[in-house]
Amino acid sequence: MKPLMTKLGTMIGGLILAFSALVLAGCGGGGNSPGVSSQVVTGTAAVGTQLSGQVTLKDASTPSKQKTAVIGSDGSFAFDVTGMKAPFILQATGSANGQNHTLLSFASGTGIANANPLSHALVTLAWGSANPGDVFTSPDEQKLRKIQDGLTAATQDLLMMLNPLLDLYGAAGKNPISSPYRADHSGLDGMFDFVTVDITGSTLTVSNRGTNAPIFSCAINNINSGTFNANNMPHRMTVPAAPTNLTAVGGAGQLTLTWSAVSNAASYTIYYATTSGVTPANGIKVANATSPAVLSGLADATTYYCVVTAVNSAGESVASTQATATTNVAAPVIPAAPGGLIATGGTRQVSLSWSAVSNATSYNVYYATSNGVTKVNGTKVSNATSPLVLNGLADATTYYCIVTAVNSAGESAASVQAAATTLPSTPPPALPATPSNLVAAGGTNQITLSWAAASNATSYNLYWSAASGVTTATGTKVSGVTSPYVKTGLAAGTTYYFVVTAVNSVGESSASAQASATTSAPPPTVPAAPTGVTATGGANQVSLAWSAVSGATSYNLYWSTASGVTKVNGTKLTNVTSPYLHSGLAAGTSYYYIVTAVNSTGEGAASAQVSATTSAPSLSCGTCHAIPPQLGQHDFHSGVGIGCVTCHGSGYSTTTVNAATHMNGVKDLSATIGWNAAGRNCTNSCHGRKTW
Repeated sequence: MKPLMTKLGTMIGGLILAFSALVLAGCGGGGNSPGVSSQVVTGTAAVGTQLSGQVTLKDASTPSKQKTAVIGSDGSFAFDVTGMKAPFILQATGSANGQNHTLLSFASGTGIANANPLSHALVTLAWGSANPGDVFTSPDEQKLRKIQDGLTAATQDLLMMLNPLLDLYGAAGKNPISSPYRADHSGLDGMFDFVTVDITGSTLTVSNRGTNAPIFSCAINNINSGTFNANNMPHRMTVPAAPTNLTAVGGAGQLTLTWSAVSNAASYTIYYATTSGVTPANGIKVANATSPAVLSGLADATTYYCVVTAVNSAGESVASTQATATTNVAAPVIPAAPGGLIATGGTRQVSLSWSAVSNATSYNVYYATSNGVTKVNGTKVSNATSPLVLNGLADATTYYCIVTAVNSAGESAASVQAAATTLPSTPPPALPATPSNLVAAGGTNQITLSWAAASNATSYNLYWSAASGVTTATGTKVSGVTSPYVKTGLAAGTTYYFVVTAVNSVGESSASAQASATTSAPPPTVPAAPTGVTATGGANQVSLAWSAVSGATSYNLYWSTASGVTKVNGTKLTNVTSPYLHSGLAAGTSYYYIVTAVNSTGEGAASAQVSATTSAPSLSCGTCHAIPPQLGQHDFHSGVGIGCVTCHGSGYSTTTVNAATHMNGVKDLSATIGWNAAGRNCTNSCHGRKTW
């Protein structure tokens, strides 16, 4: 049987309050004497499964003080923060289910500071930057106060935005950092089995672990900008059915309860009272019960009424049917030995936790630095409460511990021994060395930098400028870089100058020697459209010219006899040069042109359209006649408005030409001037070769 305490003092919140009253009997020693801390920060580190690793706490002192605690097998950790300055930032590092995790948490003072995916998100949101790890690396009071000031609003806003999801697991309204939290796959911890919380760049995303579909996403500097997609939430668990077959059997100052298991229940809760009609609203609550359960410390000869509910991440069932039993007169019984003792080491401390014993009124802890500790040879801590932090211990030393339960009947047998080793001492941090061997190599709009690791460095800062002589005061700062680092988004064909500093919790080193590199020259661009294009018409031809275009290696000409010529509808002539003679054209016709410039990158835009018209056609006899003119018809020119001067030039008229040759109207034209009837042409020296 698993005994149950009848009061809720075993709850984590009550345990934290109880630390303030802890006193080590006979400690009397001074500074480094082992003792029980009255100033404690405690919590659970889990992601649906407890982390296996350690938690480090840093305070607001200058320089910051820090302590490290090993995470217990149940995910719990605790710190003695006596002499440290609040507020505190915590970082849990470890593995769960084969994955490594780094989770931040925060404590304004003593109390609970759980480390889980939502605690990390809240610290990030309160800091307002995607790199709150920078605060943990080099904390100071100003940074920690900024997180403290922003944490309340960030928590309120995020819980409101995630309320449908939290409600699905019975965690609505629960503060992921400061509310009691257990690594037991129920409530908030159960939610982490089904969702992931990721911060990439400046965006927080909560996703369905099974489908990777986003449930909620927001900018880390504006939670209320987020969107919630209820369709992507995990499958909703159903609230368990009410337990059945509840029975109660009275005993000496106690009741034993049994009931049938409910298939989808994660735990059970008992409610009891001394009047009939007990309900979850009016009964005394005992959570995390298992069947059979023993309610001890009850009044003698008293009738008690009990109900039990089943609980899972979806909620709590309705109550079972009421069961009743009457206690007997109890004789004092020495409690059983405590079980579940867990010891975890830390910085000059060991934290202990154990399972409650039903009829115990207090506990004693015994510890020693040699194996086989007993109540006789161990150092005793009376009136201890779980969890307990033994502080002021030696570095790198194994401590062996047992615990006993006490009541008015006496002290129980000792628990099974547990052991834990404190962490090795660490020298006080020193300012990191100056980085060396800084090398810069240029590329396309970027420069790649690398440098040798500097001792004691936890991160590096890069400073850059486009002017030589860059310093930490004049350069543009890039925080948290690692070697090699690629600085992107730079101008092409430009020289940049860089220095690097090393950073740790103590501060920032001096700057490295300057390094510089030049980005690659810009790639060639498509040439501009040609300008100054002109077109001049001639006899069956058009002459074109244009201004040279920078970067062009050739030109294309497009032409058409219709206005609105483009690269699509125009006839293309490639590899043309200015000036260009476009010949073989129809006479008396308008031609339209555009020009483009070309290089290895491609063809540029077209020039403005230009046009020109070729000369009118020269006249011949065939222009008007289908047959050669007959004898006496040469004077037809005057009949159609064409005189001798049209062909012969000024000084010619019917009175100045030889009438015997052209105009006598008697001789056959072919005989007189060489008319070739078969060829239908005039071949004399006046006409040359005119055809029609």
